[in-house]
Amino acid sequence: MSQDHEKRAKLDKLADAIMQDIIATSDDEIIAEVGKDDVDRARALFIEVKQELSRKLLAKARTELEDWKSAQGAGRISFDRIEARTRFGKIRADDTDFNRKMTIAARNGEAPTESDIDGLIDDWAELHRLDGEDEPK
Repeated sequence: MSQDHEKRAKLDKLADAIMQDIIATSDDEIIAEVGKDDVDRARALFIEVKQELSRKLLAKARTELEDWKSAQGAGRISFDRIEARTRFGKIRADDTDFNRKMTIAARNGEAPTESDIDGLIDDWAELHRLDGEDEPK
């Protein structure tokens, strides 16, 4: 073994012994030796480090979310909402059974709201995107 390796091994043993001694020491003994003020400063420092780490993780998560949203948006199919609304109105007008079922499902027998129709159009576009079609038909 080289001399540097032997020194390193001795240092590792010493570090292990110190850690074992610290672990075996009671909280009261540590406070008596170090002092309550030093323990409080160490706690405050740990809290500060934890908060900073949390801020960094949150910033990273936000960045990853924005990247994911951008990637999802890139695959979206754009289509004319007015055209889709017109097609949807024609489907409802041409199929009275479908229109009746939609009315019952939408609002307990009341006609669907504009918000209901917008939601259906969004769902329709999403289904077409998932199917890989260029535009809703």
